[in-house]
Amino acid sequence: MNTPNKITIGRFVMTFLMILIYCLSFIPGSESFAPNLGTTGFSWIDLVSAVIFVLAAVSDSIDGHMARSRNLVTDFGKFMDPLADKFLVDSALVLLTTKATLDGNFLLFPLITVLFIGRDLAVDGLRMVATSKGKVLAANVYGKVKTVLQMIVIPIIFLNGFPFNYFDFQGLGNFQYTYVITNVLAAIALVASLVSGVIYFIQNKDVLKEGGK
Repeated sequence: MNTPNKITIGRFVMTFLMILIYCLSFIPGSESFAPNLGTTGFSWIDLVSAVIFVLAAVSDSIDGHMARSRNLVTDFGKFMDPLADKFLVDSALVLLTTKATLDGNFLLFPLITVLFIGRDLAVDGLRMVATSKGKVLAANVYGKVKTVLQMIVIPIIFLNGFPFNYFDFQGLGNFQYTYVITNVLAAIALVASLVSGVIYFIQNKDVLKEGGK
């Protein structure tokens, strides 16, 4: 197994680790061993989960660049690399739908997560059909924008909206509308995601035609 593929497998491992660590926050009384760090609004569990996510996301760029620049592209990597990416991002999105402010507002609305995952399933299905017909679907700029925005907003939500929770416009000691900002950021990424998905289907509509090549 070459180095890029080892990095890809490492991304799976990091994702499992992120899930296990974040699930510690579901244990009743977790506040006792994972209190908020000072006035940040997030605990060590949130911080470690965010760091693991960022490192795993960075590893995606590293293994892709290494595979292409050193001519180490393999069928194993072509299959596992996008799978590792989806596993990382979708796992994070599902976990983050559990996060809420003290007054019960979602820092990431479940509908946003559902639409993100639904879009990815649709595009992956299109790619599978295209591959069976010997066609490769090229990425578009909206998909890349979506990816960048996801890599920004997901760590912010892991950290309970930090640093936006310091926007104390009303002297409340903590900005009560942080969830608005996190969901607006996520919604912008979602729009880019959906637009890229629509473009994929429009540009490759012939793939879904019976007998199309």
